Amino acid sequence: MTSEIILDEKQTSGEHFLHSKTVLEFGCTNWIYDHHKAKEEERYQMLDDLHLKAGDVVLDLGCGPGFWTVMLAEKVKPDGKVIGIDLTPEFLSYARENLQKHPLKNMIEFQKGDFYHLPFEDNYFDVVFFGNAFAYVPDRLKLKALEEQKRVTKKTGKVIAKDFDGAVLIYHPIDPHLTLKVLTATAQALNENPPNAFFENFAGRKLPGLFREVGLKNRSTKTYAIQKIPPLTAETKRYITGNATWHANIAVSYLSQEDFQQWHAHFDPTSDQYILDRDDFYSCMLEIITIGTVV
Repeated sequence: MTSEIILDEKQTSGEHFLHSKTVLEFGCTNWIYDHHKAKEEERYQMLDDLHLKAGDVVLDLGCGPGFWTVMLAEKVKPDGKVIGIDLTPEFLSYARENLQKHPLKNMIEFQKGDFYHLPFEDNYFDVVFFGNAFAYVPDRLKLKALEEQKRVTKKTGKVIAKDFDGAVLIYHPIDPHLTLKVLTATAQALNENPPNAFFENFAGRKLPGLFREVGLKNRSTKTYAIQKIPPLTAETKRYITGNATWHANIAVSYLSQEDFQQWHAHFDPTSDQYILDRDDFYSCMLEIITIGTVV
C-alpha cells in the first residue's frame, strides 16, 4: 500500500472492502477518499461543533483509512492524543503510511481491533468518536458496542456518534417521483433481501434512542443537511455518482427497467440527461451527530 491515492474516473461503488468482520458493498479506499473530500468542509464544521479540547485523549473507533483521525488530532493538539481502531489491515496500512509525513504523526496511533472488545482499560479516553459506523452494527449488537465505548470513556467524558440517514436524499433536477421510487425500492430491497454483510441505511435516526437506552447523560443531537451545488469537484462527482449507483443497484429488482435506466442516465456523463454539470444541480443528504456524557 502506498501513500498515493490512485483515483479512477470510472470507478463506482461496486468494489468490496473488509470492515468489522464483514465484507461491505460500498467502495474501497478510493471511494472513502472521495466521500471524505466531498464533505470535508462540513466535517470540519462538525468537529468545530464538538468543542474538543487541547490535550484530550480521543478514540477514533472504526477509523478506516484515518481521515477523521487526523482531523481529530488537529483539534486536540499540541499535547493531545488520538488512537484509531479498525479491524481491516488494508485500512490500517494505508493510514499508517499516510501518517509518516504528517506534522502531527507523534500524536496519532493506529491499532487493530473491533467494536465489541476494545483493547483499553476502563476510563481511558476523554472522547470516543464513532463515525459512520453504526450502519454496520447489527441491532442486536448496537448496545453492546455503545456499552464498550462507555466503558473506556472517563467519567464526565463524551461518547460521540455520527451517522447518516438514507431517507433524505435529494437530487435536482431529477423528478422527485423517480427519486422516491428509488429510495422506496432501496429500503424494500435491504429489508427483504439484506446483503450478506449487515448494512442499515437509516442508522442516524436511532442514535438518540440508543444513547438514552445505554444510560448516557446530557444527551444532545444535531442534524446536518449536507448540500452540494455547482461547481462540483471531481471527488464530489465521483462520490455522488457512486452513491446514486449503489442505490440503483440495490433497488434494481424492485424498479421497472425504465426507472432503472432513467436513474442511471442522470449520472452518466455520456448521456444527454446527465445532471452533475448543470448549473441548477442541487443535492442534499442528512447526517446526524449524537453526544452523551458518561457519569
